[in-house]
Amino acid sequence: MTKRALIYCIALLLAPLAICGQTINGDTIVPERVVVKCPSYGMTFMNNLDTYLSGYNHTGCGIYFSNENFRDARTGNYRWKYQTLLTANLGITTLHDDTQLSGMVNYSWSGYHPFKVGERLQLLAGAQIQVGGGALYIPTNGNNLVSVKMRAALAASGMAIYHIPTKRGDCVLRYQIDVPLAGVMFAPEFGQSYYEIFGLGDYGRTVSFSHPVNSPSMRNTFSADIPIKMWSRSTTLRLSYVIDILQSDINDIRTHLYNHAFTIGFVKTIYKVKRDERKIFHNPF
Repeated sequence: MTKRALIYCIALLLAPLAICGQTINGDTIVPERVVVKCPSYGMTFMNNLDTYLSGYNHTGCGIYFSNENFRDARTGNYRWKYQTLLTANLGITTLHDDTQLSGMVNYSWSGYHPFKVGERLQLLAGAQIQVGGGALYIPTNGNNLVSVKMRAALAASGMAIYHIPTKRGDCVLRYQIDVPLAGVMFAPEFGQSYYEIFGLGDYGRTVSFSHPVNSPSMRNTFSADIPIKMWSRSTTLRLSYVIDILQSDINDIRTHLYNHAFTIGFVKTIYKVKRDERKIFHNPF
């Protein structure tokens, strides 16, 4: 065995010990990036109206999923925070003997500037880009069976984050509000079929400008991150309540999609440590 091969073998044998021996002192080392992730699952109660399909409300329930990433900016002395949020729901709503199937997916990217108010309260204000789509389907309809939803908007967004000290760590209460201000929306004209739009190329005014007057919408999120002990390990449980309101009155077609969702998830905090840089530890929350 050559001398170089012997050195490689010794290095491989000592590598596990070196990894196990590394420790992170949270008071002295600042991560290059701290990302707080939380996938959540739950149930949503729905109230849907789309006059393209029916002139009556359909009510029911479904499943709701969300996945949030929340982090600090790498630069700027933590003066900016970013959030990406993916939400999706599948539901069944009914009216008498009519059954409506629905599915929606929404994605948003937000940037915030934080304002510290005392030791426990933090306020965030910023802007948000929203993109979403989905469909409503009534199989028993005579003519129009499906209503397709596609939208993109620029929204105002804000948060209030409050810390409550406990024995296992801080319980974090958070309220977030997102209000679309301007965007575009796919909206067929009253009586216009999808065959006319996509088959014959009669697009008309199917893409319309949306604003708070013709599309007053809002999303409110209340969440509580609760530190708990589970299976001899400490973890953080997130309980959330989401009120998602999407409305529009465009081209003589009225739509509202109301969701009241209750979800549960587990928070995961990922620390990417930058070597040999010792500062005060920081967390985006």
